[in-house]
Amino acid sequence: MDGSGAPRRVADVGIQGDRVVAVTPSGQLGAAHRDVDGAGKVLAPGFVDPHSHTDFTTLANRDAQSTIRQGVTTEVVGNCGLSLAPVTDESAPIVALRLRSKGYDGPPTWRTFADYLDMVRQGGISQNLAHLVGHSTVRAAAGVTGRTPSDDQQRAMRAFVAEAMEAGAYGLSSGLEYDLGALAGVEELADLAQVVARYGGLYASHIRNRDAAILDAIDEFLTVARIGNVPGQVSHLNVRHDSGAPDRGWERAVQLLVDARAQGLDVQADTTPFPHGLGRMDGLLPSWVYAGGRAGAAQLLADPSVRLRLRADCDRYWRFLSKGQWHRARMQNSLQFPEFNGRTIAEIAQARGQDPWDAYFDMLAAAGEAMGQMSMVGDLFTEEHLAEMVSHPLFSLGNDAYSSTDTGPLSALTQSPLPYNGHVYYLTHHVRERGTLTLEEAVRKMSGMPAARFGLRARGLVREGYFADLVLFDFDRLNSRSTFANPAVYPDGIDMVLVNGVVVVENGTHLGHRPGHVLRHR
Repeated sequence: MDGSGAPRRVADVGIQGDRVVAVTPSGQLGAAHRDVDGAGKVLAPGFVDPHSHTDFTTLANRDAQSTIRQGVTTEVVGNCGLSLAPVTDESAPIVALRLRSKGYDGPPTWRTFADYLDMVRQGGISQNLAHLVGHSTVRAAAGVTGRTPSDDQQRAMRAFVAEAMEAGAYGLSSGLEYDLGALAGVEELADLAQVVARYGGLYASHIRNRDAAILDAIDEFLTVARIGNVPGQVSHLNVRHDSGAPDRGWERAVQLLVDARAQGLDVQADTTPFPHGLGRMDGLLPSWVYAGGRAGAAQLLADPSVRLRLRADCDRYWRFLSKGQWHRARMQNSLQFPEFNGRTIAEIAQARGQDPWDAYFDMLAAAGEAMGQMSMVGDLFTEEHLAEMVSHPLFSLGNDAYSSTDTGPLSALTQSPLPYNGHVYYLTHHVRERGTLTLEEAVRKMSGMPAARFGLRARGLVREGYFADLVLFDFDRLNSRSTFANPAVYPDGIDMVLVNGVVVVENGTHLGHRPGHVLRHR
């Protein structure tokens, strides 16, 4: 399956160096240094994840264990407004906390985007990485904490974005449901998008609202794309169940994208595979809590009168929690409370002998400056809604997780199947079990479509002249045993993964090779 959506066919694929040099009918290639018998299996392009946070774990997991073992050979990272560069002395503590929360204790020794990409490249990686520069990271580096940056701060942000684009970033991402991003207005975002446009980049947005105000949020996204004159990608465009969305809110939101495309605006979206998804634990807090920074927020959360006010003012983000549905949210990774990783907030509250709100506030307050690094996994979507998203022609298939490993600190911090199973789940659940997609279409949405969307040159297809990023899998045997009770389990049925012509995974074993490239847009 060549990644274009064309019907499957029997063929031999010849690889020389890092490229595919021949795709021919069987038996016509002649002698090779090594022959791999793929009879009865599927050879596909290595999967391309259009929405990943693996940059958070790259330094702790350069072998990209959980993603490469699923056949993912390229990840687009730096999403939701969060990248690991640029860094200033002012923002370095924030980046250090983000790294520590994902199993890496070293400080951020880089400052520019170029230096960061060089550091990643020099240490070696098993998969390819395409980086976006994060708007919230840029805001933090420029010292912007309020709603309106000063003229000097806006100039600093433009310079940071320009430097990232010069270094090879593929575009700008925003995370408008989270603290720093939530404070930004359209003018600020469009101004930075115009910088991206000069370099032919893309604007990817975790939009401001996906419940009651989802239509306004899409309008804002389209306005930024129009003023910025950039292609736009709506990250994980979905509506969480029982969160107050308007009637047919998701369908109407997607129709706004369809209408904008008809008017000439280049916009698409991506989605996630599971009924559950990853999110920040502090996402419920209103912006006024952060007026004194995260340390100030921790102090406020200790005040009973503030807590009383917050119970009525946290109806945002995962709004079902304000309805008391705490059983739908699990602690994902917390350095402060490792004993609670993988348990629901309802279970944690019971174990602590507390009301769920007090347990929630106590844990955030205890994290202090690190509260922004605490994450949850929520039961978010219905099967019917998943089918709508996965099958829509404008949607690439991503995972919204990060690469993990089955040993060490990172494994202990990753109490969720998302990093170990997401891409396999598209094929086993949405193709084989539910029949939502054909296998050819699923492979296209996981390879050729996202590669083309982000401008990943000569990747995403099994085609002569393309990089030899390939996955060989046994569709009938494909399976994941990763669960919430036992998440750190790699899938069965992924027989071989090649990155840039090098075999990285064979017979389910990672060979320790790191042939991945830090992809550069320019």
